[in-house]
Parts: sequence; structure tokens; C-alpha cells
Amino acid sequence: MVSAIVCSLIFLAVVGLDQVSKALTDGAETIIIVKDFLYVSGTYNTGAAFSILGEVEWAQTFFIILTVIAVIGATVYLFLNGKKSLWLDISIVLVLSGAIGNFIDRLVFGYVRDFIYVPFFANFNVADVAITVGAIMLIVYFLFLDKEAILNFKKKK
Repeated sequence: MVSAIVCSLIFLAVVGLDQVSKALTDGAETIIIVKDFLYVSGTYNTGAAFSILGEVEWAQTFFIILTVIAVIGATVYLFLNGKKSLWLDISIVLVLSGAIGNFIDRLVFGYVRDFIYVPFFANFNVADVAITVGAIMLIVYFLFLDKEAILNFKKKK
């Protein structure tokens, strides 16, 4: 029960913060936060991470279909196997909420609104941060925390 409440709150917070922050910065002129390191700059991305497939005509359709499949899979997993580990549930919910945040943009606008700009890295948004943090948490879980983890140094009983 606690896991479901925590995960629901995280989901709503991430999707809400993502959409509000995108609306506030949509098309914004560049604002310097930390010179040569961090800027707010409203941009549009028709591709995936690092604009992969951005110029491909069928990319939006592909990303929408891929997101629907991933969201259905993650949701089914959470309902059938949730409560196994709060860490695992939260990591999946972070990836799921980030995917939904960008999915909303793709459906409504035909592109994803990015606004966080790090010159030596990329343009991204709150949804991208959630996906990245969730993915890192998943890696940590399967490497170290799962009872069958690849690098689990505890004796298995």
C-alpha cells in the first residue's frame, strides 16, 4: 500500500513538474543560470535523446508506438509484480513518468519541449531527468540490490 501511494505521488509530481516547467519555458529566450555551464533555453526536439532520428519522417509515430508499448509493459509489471522492492518500483515509475511527460508533448505538439541547456552536453527537460535517474536506479538494482543481482556480494540463502 505504501509503495502504491509513494509511486503514485512520484508519478504525479514528475508529470506535473515536467508539464508546468515546459509550459513556463516554451520558446523562452536564453537565460544564463551559470555562465558556460547551465542555461534555460526553450528548444524543440523531434527526435529522441540527443535528437536521434530527429530528421526522420516516421520518427514521431515510431516514438509514440514505442512509448505506448513501454508504458503498457511497465504498468502491467507494476500491477503484477509491484511491492517486490520499493527501490525497483520507484525506478520504474520514474522512467514511466518521464516517458509519459515526453509522450504528452509528442501527441500535443509533435515534438518534445526541452529547456535545460548544458553547452557541453545537451538540451533536456524534467522528463529526461526522471528517465535518466530511473534508468540508473534500475541498473543499480539489477547489479547490486536484487537477490539475484549480478554483483550481489551477500551470501544467497
